[in-house]
Amino acid sequence: MLLLVAALQPAAAQNPAPRADPEGVVVAELVVHARTPGPAWWRVSKGSSVVWVLGVPGGLPKNVRWDSSVLSRRLTGARRLILPPAYGAGLGDLFGALALRSKLRSPTPIEPELPPDLRARYLAAASTLGQPPQHYDHWKPVVSGLFMLGDFRKRAGLDEFQPTNAIRALAGRKGVKLAPAATYRAIPVMRALAGHITEAVNLSCLGDSLDEIEAGLGGVRSAAAAWAQGDVAGALTAERGFEKCLASFPEVDAQIRQTFADETAAIARDLQTPGVSVAAIPLRSLVAQDGVLSRLQAAGYEVRTPGSD
Repeated sequence: MLLLVAALQPAAAQNPAPRADPEGVVVAELVVHARTPGPAWWRVSKGSSVVWVLGVPGGLPKNVRWDSSVLSRRLTGARRLILPPAYGAGLGDLFGALALRSKLRSPTPIEPELPPDLRARYLAAASTLGQPPQHYDHWKPVVSGLFMLGDFRKRAGLDEFQPTNAIRALAGRKGVKLAPAATYRAIPVMRALAGHITEAVNLSCLGDSLDEIEAGLGGVRSAAAAWAQGDVAGALTAERGFEKCLASFPEVDAQIRQTFADETAAIARDLQTPGVSVAAIPLRSLVAQDGVLSRLQAAGYEVRTPGSD
């Protein structure tokens, strides 16, 4: 999921000012350990209206098993399943993406042009991934890093569509309506990404991608295991890599905060009607400072943490 989100986020301005990572700081009171089996849940309520919120990671290794019994119970009789915003793509978007491809390629190999320290890390990462550097170096460095991360995640057995696809499937079997919090068009932000990649952005984002690769497979697997056991702090320990670079730019900061707002609004809408709904929201979006749960609390809704569910 990280790679998909990264590719769709708006890019940096020509001279971006440093920005705080909107998902980099979390609210300590929200980072606790669940008492129920399986992943952590939060309960958001207003009178007789309840939305059970499940924090989901951006992907799971394929061998990770998690207890879905609480999810099954809470989906039974639920009005809807609120999901993260979706990115829509039509035929025009496909042609637009193909047109952008040429802008993201490098006319010459990038490896000889990298600063010495970054070049050494790049070569080491390619070796770790079992590929010659030439496999990646005909793209802009930012895209090379993205492809390297893709190969790294394959080695980790990471399925970027899980656990969200399993949650959707269970909701479907129970006849629960699926409701994305919002829908965004893909190609405008992809065009912005391709149009504003500077040399500094290229090098910074490649470095952040290498950070994730250098952190190794163990971090990915331990964070996934922690998530499956309801350990919120442990689930947040995986290296974020490429996200750190993109989140530092104003346009991306604004997009992330818009996502926070849309996810908050979707939950708040369901709390206006008596009954129960379920939401599956990215974990960092939930517990970030000024994230979804903080915004719901500020709006006067009651939020109960996983330690009290």
